[in-house]
Amino acid sequence: MQLPSEPVISLRLTPHFDADGASGISVLLKIEQPAALAGQPMFIFNTFTDNVPAPSFKEETIRARDGQGVVPIVFHDIPSRSRNTQQHWYPGRDTSGDVVLEFDVLPRLVDIKTPVGTRIDLRRDQGGLQAVGKWFLPRFISEKTHTNIVEWCLPPNAPEGTRCVWSFGEGPRPIVRVGRSDTIWDTVYMVGPIQSYPPTVSEVRDGSTCYWFGSLPDKLDRLKTYNTELFPKMMEYFGSSGGSYGVFIRKVLIGYGGTGFLGSYVLEYDETVLKQPDHFIISLFTHEMVHSFSKLDSEDDGYDNAWFTEGIADLYASLLPYRFGLRGKDYLIYTINSHVQAYFTNPRINMDIRDAAAEFFSDWYAVWIAYKRGYCYLMFIDCILRKAVGNFDIMSNSPLDEIVIDLARRTRKGERVTGKDWLEYLGRYLDADGFPFQQHFQRMLRGQTLDFSGTFAGHPSNAFVRDDMRILHFGFGRNSLRTHVLAHVEEGSQAYAAGLRNGDEIVSASNHNRCTEDVFATYTLTIKRGGHQETIEYYPRLERKTVSWTLSPGSFGLEER
Repeated sequence: MQLPSEPVISLRLTPHFDADGASGISVLLKIEQPAALAGQPMFIFNTFTDNVPAPSFKEETIRARDGQGVVPIVFHDIPSRSRNTQQHWYPGRDTSGDVVLEFDVLPRLVDIKTPVGTRIDLRRDQGGLQAVGKWFLPRFISEKTHTNIVEWCLPPNAPEGTRCVWSFGEGPRPIVRVGRSDTIWDTVYMVGPIQSYPPTVSEVRDGSTCYWFGSLPDKLDRLKTYNTELFPKMMEYFGSSGGSYGVFIRKVLIGYGGTGFLGSYVLEYDETVLKQPDHFIISLFTHEMVHSFSKLDSEDDGYDNAWFTEGIADLYASLLPYRFGLRGKDYLIYTINSHVQAYFTNPRINMDIRDAAAEFFSDWYAVWIAYKRGYCYLMFIDCILRKAVGNFDIMSNSPLDEIVIDLARRTRKGERVTGKDWLEYLGRYLDADGFPFQQHFQRMLRGQTLDFSGTFAGHPSNAFVRDDMRILHFGFGRNSLRTHVLAHVEEGSQAYAAGLRNGDEIVSASNHNRCTEDVFATYTLTIKRGGHQETIEYYPRLERKTVSWTLSPGSFGLEER
């Protein structure tokens, strides 16, 4: 095989099998002539990522060698200023020639009490395995462009029909991808009795493919074709070409949501997916695909700029399905209102953005700060920029869209883009009614409430009208969902009035995220107390209202699609 000229990073994965299917993976990672120096970081490894701990590797379990023999690997923890932790991996001596690392990885042991986190860990699912590279692979530290090669080595005892897939293609043949050193690290791996749509994948994959184990729930099965329709339109929108996309679906004990990666995303579902409305699933599908095209890099202090990465994914999950002709006006209006009202009715609306990141997995309300604040901030800026240039056609790109598309282009080229770059783009519009973009941006990060008076969606006739709404309030501690025992039930709350009490065992609960994005949604828990099981439904809102805003369908002068 004729390879590109860039230095090679190759990954060979050998899955293992037991009576229940794929049970583990042996890893061989090879770096072409890195010329690494003793005591200098060669790899970086994420030991804890967004509520998910990494495998407990030890130095002696990493078998490394080069042209001169064994290379000792030394771990060094990096001081962390965020909720996530990392370590450097050093060679114990200067390396000579190619460096090879070998180690084994087992699936993470999970149960009903395992906290929900980012969807990266290696998990067993109906006879197969799925994981993201960043959970089990160290990332080679390099600013170069590399030839990345992934191949699978299926053992003789692999069950008939076993398939093995990477984000950029199906093995076991070698798949080659030219890109940064994070290409094999920020992508998805799946092996076992894989089902797919389309059911067969060509040698050179083009377009979008969905992968899963077992049988999909009817709702997901019916909507899976949406990704196939969406991907080519998304590619064209962002000015990308010649690519493919993988949607990797896995069943979990508890949790519903997704995480985006290079050329792919992972969707997790549990039994609650059957009760999700179609627009909720379509919005999630779109949100995760946007992640693969658009993001900002982390700041020097470690803040991940989630206000942009999550905000633009949510905003485009509203706008692009309508622009692309995949969903109609009702979807557009409903999703816009859902996000805007989720922002304004959040009781921690004034939380500093970095504090929200630190409490992301421990606080009911901090988790949505970056998403909904980012959404509303970007919609607000879109209005300012549309007025500056006189572009009021929601079907055409605004200055905001051009900024987002250019940031994505720079990211594809391997550039690091951060909040500073965002402000430099806005600086081109300093004459936009004298609007202080930089000061407004800093106030947004600190938590000053956005003023939506005069804000509109695309055209001034589609203006938001004030519509005060009740503040979100679940009335008990979020950690109760992990322990399955109610704690910190607040007297005077709707939860308490409905009959929930400290010490109740939680048998099941509806999707609380629905309550965040639907101001009329109720929350349902089935609890057990003293041998008696009871289902309790309540409205998780305070009696007190706060300033909020709504788009009125009656005044929304968009052409029906």
